[in-house]
Amino acid sequence: MIDKDSFCRLIKQNEKAMYSVAFSILSNESDAADAISESIYRAYINLDTLNNIYSFKPWLLRIVRNCAVELVRSNKKLLSIDDFEIEESSSENEIVTALTLRKAVDQLKQPYREVVVLFYFEDLTIAQISNITGTSVATAKQQLSRARKMLRGMLMETFSNEQF
Repeated sequence: MIDKDSFCRLIKQNEKAMYSVAFSILSNESDAADAISESIYRAYINLDTLNNIYSFKPWLLRIVRNCAVELVRSNKKLLSIDDFEIEESSSENEIVTALTLRKAVDQLKQPYREVVVLFYFEDLTIAQISNITGTSVATAKQQLSRARKMLRGMLMETFSNEQF
């Protein structure tokens, strides 16, 4: 069983990932914060269902995803991608590329957008993504593969085959 201090530490460690998942589904900071608050509450009261401390992150992100999806259903909100962080020291080219990538990812439909965010920005494995999204490993792989193809097509158009 995880004690209160350990739970708080684990929540703090996964703060960014929780926000990325919630915001990628809700596209609104306020709603994402609501989903995260509800998720933390649900995670705390259901700690006894966590079988292994090492599976805390996928377990927590699944709760965040479920809370965010519930908010979408209740509010019927449009979906969008989370904000990319652009470092101040980035060159103009890197900034343009990051913004172009953000726009391309934003154009993906929800299941594809979600797997891209989880895989590339949260560094989760396909198995963890399938657990979080409630799909099979094969489905998660297929969605990621299709998302890559869609992104490649969008980026090839944008950069006129220069970089891709």
